[in-house]
Amino acid sequence: MLTNKGFLSPEAVLVLLLSFFITSGPILAGPADFNIDGVFEASLDLPRILFLLKTDANGPALEYMGNFEINWAFLDTGASGILLSRETIEYLQISVDPTGQYSDVGIGGIEFFDVSVPLYIGTAAYDDPDPSDQEHYTLSGPWRFQVTQDYADLWPNEPLDLLGMPVMFGKTVVLNSRGPSNLEFFSADIREPNDPTIPEVDFTVPLRFEKYITPKDPCNIPPLPVFAYNPVIDNITTEYNGNSFTGTWLLDTGATISLISVAQAAALGLTDPDGNTLIDPDFTIPIGGIGGQIIVPGFEIDNLIIPTLNGYNLVFNNARIGVKDIGIVDEITGEPIILDGIFGSNFFCATINISTWELRDTAFDTIVIDMYNGLLGFDVNDAYPLPSCGDAQHPQPTADLTGDCKVNFLDLLALSENWLRNNCNAGNAFCNAADINKNGKTDLADYTVLVEQWRNSPFSPTCGDAEHPWPQGDLNRDCSVDFQDLRILAREWLNECNWLNWNCSGTDLNSDKIINFADYSEFINGM
Repeated sequence: MLTNKGFLSPEAVLVLLLSFFITSGPILAGPADFNIDGVFEASLDLPRILFLLKTDANGPALEYMGNFEINWAFLDTGASGILLSRETIEYLQISVDPTGQYSDVGIGGIEFFDVSVPLYIGTAAYDDPDPSDQEHYTLSGPWRFQVTQDYADLWPNEPLDLLGMPVMFGKTVVLNSRGPSNLEFFSADIREPNDPTIPEVDFTVPLRFEKYITPKDPCNIPPLPVFAYNPVIDNITTEYNGNSFTGTWLLDTGATISLISVAQAAALGLTDPDGNTLIDPDFTIPIGGIGGQIIVPGFEIDNLIIPTLNGYNLVFNNARIGVKDIGIVDEITGEPIILDGIFGSNFFCATINISTWELRDTAFDTIVIDMYNGLLGFDVNDAYPLPSCGDAQHPQPTADLTGDCKVNFLDLLALSENWLRNNCNAGNAFCNAADINKNGKTDLADYTVLVEQWRNSPFSPTCGDAEHPWPQGDLNRDCSVDFQDLRILAREWLNECNWLNWNCSGTDLNSDKIINFADYSEFINGM
């Protein structure tokens, strides 16, 4: 939810506008991108993680009938809080507050929850080799959790626990995407951001964190459970039959399928503005979550395009997605906030076509979600060739002497180190590539070629990459500092900042844990 707090409003503050150095044009899928064909609508599994609960950080974990039981939950970036089933609460003899009540919004609408007493929660990898060793669990808290008011009843329902954003903030989430392809579970782990065991990734996508919580809802009765902001991916473009739509999607590892809003479906020509289908759906699927279960129509679109920080796009061709409006009501305006889309786990692991039961593998071995820096990383399986310097679509500049696919000061330095040599040949790699025209010497002719290709690269410069960091004050990461960023600053005004709100959506510019005129001064100075 987007809301202002305190007395500062965007209209009440003088702001200077500054557009930064890179602007975005229309995003179109192309052969130079990383294309993945045919993602089906439903993921084979959702990320799972082990957890334990404590009333005392230094004491033992809560037990079931005198024994430590290994508990697991789905790790859900789309959940703002931590949700325990009524069964788990009773098994572990956890008390709920007699007065607390929380109203939450999900796929099926509004649902009311009880609120637990304060607890510490520890997490460990789902595939931990010794899950009974409590030293393997990393603690956080103490927090109060949401508790379902009803039992799961009989099969096929089962009691489910969900660990949402509070356990992940400021950490790095590692998802074993290859697990379901190997008939294993979709294992997840949470690690410290500087952990050397975090896998390297091939490319990254920037994340932001948005407020989709309603602490001021009149239905809520304190004490309230812990909740946190959720990650979103900006500038996702969908294409179908010549139509396109670009928007911001919630990153939701707890979603089996991915969804687009009715407005987006209408822009693509799939439905009318009221959600009535204009063409026959390719599938229908029941989906459940907070608020109950519903059936949604689904379509196979031409392309789903996500810009990366590596100079090319991640493109899912012929992806299958559902259509459903998901949102909350703004506490201040009373107006609905509808998500443009939900990016679910079917884009991370192996998927299934629910009509034909056909399976399709994933292109990824590991997904790394850096909640500290706001980055979504993809480790690609070797069977899927990535765009690379020197391939047919990305020819290496002839003046790239260092092999990094860019012509910059490093290449100028390499040329200077070989300047005026006259013994260049194949034996010395033509003077370490400084003899660009391969005429046996390094001279002004080579320097002229370097100048003509200065700053050339087959990969487009991208705002937020290593050479073009986001400017200070660019809070929504759109490469400009403007009223949109000021609105974010105003929304967080006088808030206390921590990792649960991603340091007040990044507005804590002086790192003093509160948003005030010191941050506003930093904001203005960054223009």
